[in-house]
Amino acid sequence: MTKKQRKRLFYKYIMIFLLLLSATAGFLLAEAKIKVYGMLDGLNREDGVTLASVDLEDVNLVEDDRIINILLVGSDKRASWTQTGRSDSAMIATLDLKHKKLKLTSLMRDMYLTIPGYGENRFNAAYSFGGVSLMYETIATNFGIRLDGYAVVDFSAFKKVINTIGGVKITLTDEEYQYLTTAYKKGSVLKLKPGMNVMNGTQALAYTRIRQDGQGDFGRTGRQRKVLQAIFTEAKSMSLTELIDLANEIIPSISTDLTNDQIMSYMESVLMLGTTEIHQFRIPIDDSYTQRRINNMAVLIPDLQTNVNALQDFIFN
Repeated sequence: MTKKQRKRLFYKYIMIFLLLLSATAGFLLAEAKIKVYGMLDGLNREDGVTLASVDLEDVNLVEDDRIINILLVGSDKRASWTQTGRSDSAMIATLDLKHKKLKLTSLMRDMYLTIPGYGENRFNAAYSFGGVSLMYETIATNFGIRLDGYAVVDFSAFKKVINTIGGVKITLTDEEYQYLTTAYKKGSVLKLKPGMNVMNGTQALAYTRIRQDGQGDFGRTGRQRKVLQAIFTEAKSMSLTELIDLANEIIPSISTDLTNDQIMSYMESVLMLGTTEIHQFRIPIDDSYTQRRINNMAVLIPDLQTNVNALQDFIFN
C-alpha cells in the first residue's frame, strides 16, 4: 500500500469515527430530550386557566415577539391546585432575546390598584379574588404589559430547589440576623450568622419573608430577587442529569400554562445567552408613590403613569 493510499485510508477512518461520534451524540441528545418532555408532563396544567384566554380586547398592551414575559407567583397553595391560596410574591421574569438579557421585576403586593370587577384594593388581593387570570388582567389593565405565560410555585418547591442544589450563598446583615434569631425560636434558622451563609431551603425561605426591618416590603422583594439570582447562578453550573433530577423534585409543586415545547424553547434560549446575570427591578420605583392607610390597610399608592413608563422601559428597552 502506497503512502497516498494509507493517507486516504486514515482520513476515511477519521470520517467514520466522526460520523459515529455525531450519531451517538445525537442519540444521547434525543434520549435526554425525551426524558425532559416526559418530566414536563408532570406539571400541573389547570383546565381553562391560561393567560391567552384572559379577555384584554379593550386594553392597549405593549409587546414584542423577541421579548418573553412570564408571570411568576409564589403562593401558599397547599392542598390542591384547584384552590386559590394566598399570593405572597409576584414577579415578571423577562427573557429578552432582542438585547440578550435576563430580567426580573418585583410587583409589590401592597400597591393600591384597580382590580377589574372588584374596584380598588391591594394588588395581591387579585389572586385571592380570581387567581392568576385576574392577577394578569390587573397587571395588563394598570401597566399595559402583555404576558406570555405564568408559573405558580408553592413554597415547598422553593425549599426543595435550594436543598437539592446544596444551598445558596447569601450575605446576612446584622439587622436581618437580629430579626431572624428573635422571630424564630428553634430550627436551622438559629444556626445563621451575620455575613456570608450557605442557606438551606428553610433558612432561605425565612430570609425572603423578612419585612419587619427598616425597609419593610421593599427589603422583602429585594431579598426574593437576591435568592432567585443565587439559585440561577448555582443551577447554571449543574450537569444535565443533575438538572433533570432537580426538576423531577419540584415539578409537582408548579402550575403553569406553558406547553412543553415553549418551556424547552425558553430553556434553550437561556442557555444560548450564556449569562448568569439577572437585571433586577421593582415596581413602584423610588419616589413614585405615597404611603397611606385605606380601610385599615397600609397601602402604596403609585404614580401610575410614572411606573407604567418605568416598567415598559425596563422590559422592552
